[in-house]
Amino acid sequence: MEILFTIAIFIVLVITGSFINRYIPRIPAALFQVMLGFFITYLPIPLHFEFESEAFMALVIAPLLFTDAYKASRSELWLYKRPIVYMSVGLVIATVLVVGSFINFIIPSISLGASFALAAILSPTDAVAVKSITKGMKLPKGLMAILEGESLLNDAAGIVSFKIALAAIITGTFSFANASKEFFIAAIGGMFLGIILGLVTISLKSLNRKFLNSEPTILVIIQVILPILVYFAAEKFHLSGIIAVVFTGILLNFEKYLFQGESLNNQGVVSINYNQDTVSYILNGFVFVFLGYLLPDIFSNMMKFPDLDIKTGLLYVALITIALIISRFIFVYLFYLSFQPHTFNTSNKIIEFLKTKKLDIGNYSRFEYALISSLCGIHGTVTLATALMIPLTLESTGQPFPLRDAILFIASGVVLLSMIIGTIFLPITIKKEENEEIFLNNARSKILGEVIDELQTKYYNNLDTTPDRMGYAIAIKKLQEQQIYFCNDEKRLVHYSKKLVALIEKEEQKKINEILIEYENNRHLRHILEVRKWRLKKLLTYSVFKQLFITLKLSILEGKFRRLLVLLNLATDDMSSSTANQHRIEKHLRNRLKTNVELRQQIKEFRHSIPDIIDSLTYNAIDIIENQKTKENTLVIDFLKNIYDNFDYTLYNAPSNSYVEESRKFETEAIAMQKEKINNLKIQKKISYHEADTLLRDLNYNEALLYANNIEE
Repeated sequence: MEILFTIAIFIVLVITGSFINRYIPRIPAALFQVMLGFFITYLPIPLHFEFESEAFMALVIAPLLFTDAYKASRSELWLYKRPIVYMSVGLVIATVLVVGSFINFIIPSISLGASFALAAILSPTDAVAVKSITKGMKLPKGLMAILEGESLLNDAAGIVSFKIALAAIITGTFSFANASKEFFIAAIGGMFLGIILGLVTISLKSLNRKFLNSEPTILVIIQVILPILVYFAAEKFHLSGIIAVVFTGILLNFEKYLFQGESLNNQGVVSINYNQDTVSYILNGFVFVFLGYLLPDIFSNMMKFPDLDIKTGLLYVALITIALIISRFIFVYLFYLSFQPHTFNTSNKIIEFLKTKKLDIGNYSRFEYALISSLCGIHGTVTLATALMIPLTLESTGQPFPLRDAILFIASGVVLLSMIIGTIFLPITIKKEENEEIFLNNARSKILGEVIDELQTKYYNNLDTTPDRMGYAIAIKKLQEQQIYFCNDEKRLVHYSKKLVALIEKEEQKKINEILIEYENNRHLRHILEVRKWRLKKLLTYSVFKQLFITLKLSILEGKFRRLLVLLNLATDDMSSSTANQHRIEKHLRNRLKTNVELRQQIKEFRHSIPDIIDSLTYNAIDIIENQKTKENTLVIDFLKNIYDNFDYTLYNAPSNSYVEESRKFETEAIAMQKEKINNLKIQKKISYHEADTLLRDLNYNEALLYANNIEE
């Protein structure tokens, strides 16, 4: 139970760190998670966590890398395959040899083999941390794609290098020729095994599609256990389990593309995809919280070394971090010409470079590009996980691993310092150019506006049934919410929306009081207007806590409301076929109306007046909205007008506002319209291939969410 309690506390800290990061976005969430993990050790909370390296790699790191490979952009991986390979293999080997030798030079007490092992630990990079720091900034063209590809593949290369160096330490012998042979056998063998197991998985999924109609349960099982099985299978054959997992993920990524239509309509696959980001984020955060949890022990153990105190250790951390940045800078500077998409003509590009001293990477020089790339070499999850794989003792002698705590201290320090340096210096070095995200959001907002107009033209006056009209209303509301969200002035618009809603409610209450006086404070009318008020509040409230309160309030009101609707319909002989649950209520109310003719007449007259009452309130609200219209708040005005117009007219004959299937129909059509518009913009060269790919990936995700929500329901 202690271990489960500890894991639960760690997950709470991960969420807390993410929450803090939301309000301080320039500082990576990982830093907050490390700090929270550090401070939790000083609280009187009983925590217990035994680290098992092999289980940790299989259950945490393998699923993380599999998810990254599965989600990676296929087009970008292919376009930038050359620099990705250079950075993930060439730079890793160079780092191990150069930085490893440097570590052995400044810290002679750490053997050459242990120095190489430490350099291998420090070679993987973390693109997630880079994204967190550079959010909203304009990196050189293609650099983020390269960093993501590098982060995906150099994790595997770094772990393989580490295991080879670790074997050399344990055996006491090191041969460069043998090490190189082992590296390529483990790497190439892991790659081929990953591809083979990926093909087997694709075959199983194909059989599932053919004979079991894509049974969701089987797909879920495959997706969950696959990275774990692949990892253990590769390690069983003394190959790289991590490389095997990565290539299996890449292969399934391509399979996902080939069967994209089926995947989106498959509940099991969509459900997994919907939750993968969350799980991946929790696993990433878990590692950083665990680092913070270990830091007090690492510091304490460091103090036991007479020749390596905390002050000296911090100096070594700084020197090694600088060495990593410099080696990365030199590597990128030397291979500068290769950091381009594979489609360009090399000879022509060299000639262009000799003339202009610039390549197609935006407004950045060779020096600036190399500097930014080196500062983006931030270390994270895999570095920490690999460092923790160092055994406590040497198997051959049973003696404690030499300077294990010192190596852990240096690895942890480099991770933290690289994040701090990136957080401080990347915003300074990156030029203040037009933000790509702003451009994309403007494109999204414009496309959504055109789609909303087309849907309104096509459907507004051509919907016959209440379910279709409600589904249309819900779909339009969601599209307008997205449009407001993607507007660059979203926060101001949302704030204005709240002010305008408050004004409408204030003025509307006066109108409601007049209506209630006119109808002699009819309790049925009062209840209908109360339900209307809270339904509108729910539609226009985005606070989680307020939503919860409103939902509870509505759950009480809706029970009476459904009973009232039955009474109204019975009084006018306008009752559709009832459900089994309604039959008893109908029978009771019908008998009541038979015995009370006066009540029946009152209800009948009142029933026919409800549409006029609702219409008068709607027109009044829309007039108030229109009077507040300016050039700047057009989006908000249109949004609120549609809320009142589309939802009010269905109030009295719509006992529930849950029209999932109907709304999904319109949302699916809206997504298809958006895809068509994006492709047209790409053909017209108004947006780039990369920008179109980004927009389409977002739409595919939104489409997946439609079916994921269906699963939850």
